[in-house]
Amino acid sequence: MTLIGQTTPLPIDASPPVDAATSGAIESTPGTADAVTETISEKFGEVAGSFEQFADDPSLESAVGIFGPMLLDLGIAILGLVVLVIVVSLVGRWVRRLTGSALTRAKVEPTVAQFIGRLARYAVWIIAIPIAFELFGIKTTSLAAVIGAAGLAIGLGMQGALSNIAAGIILLVLRPIRISDLVEIQDESGDVTDIGIFYTTVNTFSNRVVLIPNSEVIGNKIENLTGNETRRVEVPVGVAYGSDLALAQKTLLAAMQEDVGSRSQKHDPAVWLTEFGDSSINFEVHVWCASREYLTVRHEAIEAIDRALGKADIEIPFPQRTIHMSQLAEAATSSDET
Repeated sequence: MTLIGQTTPLPIDASPPVDAATSGAIESTPGTADAVTETISEKFGEVAGSFEQFADDPSLESAVGIFGPMLLDLGIAILGLVVLVIVVSLVGRWVRRLTGSALTRAKVEPTVAQFIGRLARYAVWIIAIPIAFELFGIKTTSLAAVIGAAGLAIGLGMQGALSNIAAGIILLVLRPIRISDLVEIQDESGDVTDIGIFYTTVNTFSNRVVLIPNSEVIGNKIENLTGNETRRVEVPVGVAYGSDLALAQKTLLAAMQEDVGSRSQKHDPAVWLTEFGDSSINFEVHVWCASREYLTVRHEAIEAIDRALGKADIEIPFPQRTIHMSQLAEAATSSDET
């Protein structure tokens, strides 16, 4: 009878094919795979031997004597793992808060402080992984070499995640956007609430939380709407042909100065004549405001323009077309005479 824990050598032709990179990595760590295989075989051999002993004496006392120590060791290992997860989770959160507060006191930008704090928390989990292996009797020195040999396959499988991590680092270094900035990315507009390792979080105007992968943030156009303290509001206005253009310009400028005013001390409101349109002569009204007040000031400007032009009896025309029917009318008249 062959035990589960016994190993028999495989013929050379039966070995699974490996690529050149993996083969080279395995060859560079002689004895590593054998050590891991030997550890696993020993565990399975112990389990198989226990079942054989129980098969020879299938009694309750025999079961307690054979499986009792095994289950006790397994229970202690599982309990230790649960305790380790709880402790590491608490320590990771504490390290993250401690790192963030220390960087904040050092006047480091909040975006960078949060990112580094998150990295510190992940570092705690990485340190805890070898401890978890030791609880189950797995030799970490053997596993480290095997994981290193499989690094190429892991890197290819996590290519997208690694690109997001690299893009997150670029966002922190170049800082085109920061937390609390009002941005437009991929047709999504809102406040940046977090720049993480993998995703950038945007809270939109409609209170939707949008997670954008960092690689897509870097690879697309970013419009930082609050990158400057002030922003210009531009309102196009059309008046009817035949209107007094000087009066219209004076009326629009007065409306901006009296009703809206300039929210910026460096810029005054302005009214410019831009073009002869199909149905109107077009102006463009400029007024400056704080970047966060853009929508409010634009709303107030449109209301002030409508009131001012109404009081001055200046028409805002509808789109219209003039069709001349003279030839058709002459043809109809001649036909009636005949």
